[in-house]
Amino acid sequence: MAKIIMTKPSGSGIALGGIGAGSVELMPDGEFHYWQIANPPRLTEVCWEKKADDGESSAGALSFWVRAKQAGRRPVVRKLGMKTDPDDFTYRLFPWNKPVEKIIFDGRFPVCELQYEDNALPCRLTGRAVAPFVPHHIDIAATPGFYMDFEIENTGEQALTVSLLGTLVPDFCNDCGCRNILSDNGDNISVTMQPAQKNDAPDCGEVCLGISGDGEKSFIAGEYKRFIREYIYDGEYGVSQESVLFGFREKGSLPDSEAVAPPPVIPENTGSLSDNEINALFSEYSRYPFAASVLGRINDVLPSFPSDREEKERFLNSFREQERLLKAEEFGAAALCGKVCLEPGEKKTVRFILSWFFPNHFSKDGRRFGHFYENLFSTAAQVNAFLRENSSEVFEKAKAFSKLLYTTSLPEVYPDSWSGHLSTIVKCSWYLKDGRFGLWEGLGFCGFHTTDITYHASFGLLALFPELQLGQMRMGAAFQRADGRVHHFFTPDLEHVDNGFDRVDMNNQFVLMVLRDYLYTGDTEYLKDMWQHVVSAMDSISALDTDGDGLPDSETKRNTYDAWNFAGTPVYISVLRLAALKAASRIAEETGDSVRAEEWKNLLAKGLDSLEKRLWNGEYYNLWMSDNNKDETLMTDQLDGEWFLRMAGIGGNLPEARVKSVMKYILGRNFDPDSGLINASCPEGRATTLYSHKNCQAQAVWTGIGYVAAALCLSVGMLSEADAVITAIRDNQAAFGALWDHWECGHHYTRPMSSWTTLIAASGLKVDSARRTIRIKPVSDNITLPLCLPGVLGTLEIRNGSVNIRTVEGSLNGWKVLTKQQNA
Repeated sequence: MAKIIMTKPSGSGIALGGIGAGSVELMPDGEFHYWQIANPPRLTEVCWEKKADDGESSAGALSFWVRAKQAGRRPVVRKLGMKTDPDDFTYRLFPWNKPVEKIIFDGRFPVCELQYEDNALPCRLTGRAVAPFVPHHIDIAATPGFYMDFEIENTGEQALTVSLLGTLVPDFCNDCGCRNILSDNGDNISVTMQPAQKNDAPDCGEVCLGISGDGEKSFIAGEYKRFIREYIYDGEYGVSQESVLFGFREKGSLPDSEAVAPPPVIPENTGSLSDNEINALFSEYSRYPFAASVLGRINDVLPSFPSDREEKERFLNSFREQERLLKAEEFGAAALCGKVCLEPGEKKTVRFILSWFFPNHFSKDGRRFGHFYENLFSTAAQVNAFLRENSSEVFEKAKAFSKLLYTTSLPEVYPDSWSGHLSTIVKCSWYLKDGRFGLWEGLGFCGFHTTDITYHASFGLLALFPELQLGQMRMGAAFQRADGRVHHFFTPDLEHVDNGFDRVDMNNQFVLMVLRDYLYTGDTEYLKDMWQHVVSAMDSISALDTDGDGLPDSETKRNTYDAWNFAGTPVYISVLRLAALKAASRIAEETGDSVRAEEWKNLLAKGLDSLEKRLWNGEYYNLWMSDNNKDETLMTDQLDGEWFLRMAGIGGNLPEARVKSVMKYILGRNFDPDSGLINASCPEGRATTLYSHKNCQAQAVWTGIGYVAAALCLSVGMLSEADAVITAIRDNQAAFGALWDHWECGHHYTRPMSSWTTLIAASGLKVDSARRTIRIKPVSDNITLPLCLPGVLGTLEIRNGSVNIRTVEGSLNGWKVLTKQQNA
């Protein structure tokens, strides 16, 4: 990702977590936002209202600080995030605890690197967050947790001591507070936070914060939230600001407090207690940093305090008055610290791991769905240990995948788009305990596995986690209506669908996806299972062609542009229909039905002839034509079906010269580098209708369709035009602080995952796994690109037309690789 220097708020970041496991967003301000780990409504229900709980109220729950100390100098403390809420800490009264001056944020999902810069820090400090997004290993990729590493380099000329502090202040414990569990193995320490009272509430679960890596470790296993942040002690022994941060600044470590539950309540009449009971109560309170801190301040002035029972009672009674602090429901926060000593030029790393376990995912009618990760783990501590002990299989492979995506000679806006939208798979996914999977169309909006959106969005999912794509296709096929119409979207239970069967683009898209999925996976059982669904879908589409010319001409009003109605014979639907005919005939050949294969091929030839006669106007294809009317609006997405044929490796229906001329005409009128690529316009002198004139969707920029257009341009050699479109998308999203949150019908909309097809188009990749054949026809004779296929990761390097494939996972042994010349 082109680096972001954090100087103002950003509204999006990198989703850290597992597929279907919930996530936390790390944003360019260095803070962890949108805590969607505890089944909040935004993730589990349709939430049209902005007020729905999206987890943002927990921003700041996980925070980090650095302390750097050189001999003979005062320590320097900096907060590694820009959030300075006075309810957390009165920063401006204690300005030694200020945020770093600058954060350079480099988001390359599943990795996010943050360079912290501050003139007062005598070291180089880099943060590196990594989600467990490991392609082709869904059991790993569904892990509910992530890594947060801090690499410290001593760039000075004298020895340096650096401490990293991580605090976790949970607010997802059912308002009853937490009872923690400490695990101290010397080299690694973790604290698990569990609710004091367990029940079936969605937010009843566990979080675990662990620390490992270099240096000395110290901890506070359990504390009141206010002390981990700040509270004011106001009692008989003065008034003092109390916080874990004061001790951290002074010592660079924590007191190794093992208390994991609140201290006993101090009775109103302590005089009724025996001496032994007073001694025990005083000793118990002294174990807690919130009280030990005050006691330490008193001892600075009165070293012998407490000298008798009376002073112990008075000390205890002073805490009974701290009502803002001593709330049982606010107990359970924790802190971990790593301290390293570095000689000049030396580097060391401190690792934090956050994990969680919130199994109470229910439907609105009370049925338990759970999460897939319950099949792998039973506690948050198990997750933490798994991530720590399997770093080479999780951290290193996720990091290597991030690096692989950026192994390209294309401008950085391309891998930015490939990487950035993959985070949507983590952000918007359900992966239930029984294995059902689905992606929200937009987070908390519409539904799951929306056919016309999955059609655009599923290329990357198929390449990296093919079982998830095939699974949701099978799930959808089961809801095909008796008349052959396929489903629109699933409601938030993955067991019911809406009534959007009237969208006439979806049957074509369903057929196209079936063939593409088969070509990528070679799964003959999948093709066999889907065959009758394909036949029913094709028969249903045929019913819309009343005159037998190969193109639909009735009931063509509704489509993915759901606020923009068509009529007669629309180009968008017609090109999709022709693409489906080509795909269906290939499926028929694969399944041995030569009669249907021939029938659909003949209809395709007729339809292509009709397309030219009915809709071609000499410059582009008209939007639609009926017996008594026409709309000559110039639709950007008119060749959508052609795009899919080319991206899926099926091969296009239209000559390259025609595709190129249409795309040049579209970009010349619908694209502006500043505002981007709009969905439609009407050229001067052409006829439009009230359906299209100033239509809200026609005038809009849909980034998912922009990527489609860019990929189609690449497929016919229009590299500079594709560069311009993708750059405009990136620049406009950056201007809104939303690089990782494209909005259409809801935030984190899934259609822009179509960006993956620009990778396919740049390589001209065609895959036929059943025949173990790959065809390469790159956009340039000199180009480097990542290669991502089911079971295979690697790089594709083309020099002077010669192809070299290097695999880093899986093997292409026994595969035939055909180049541009061989394709010809």
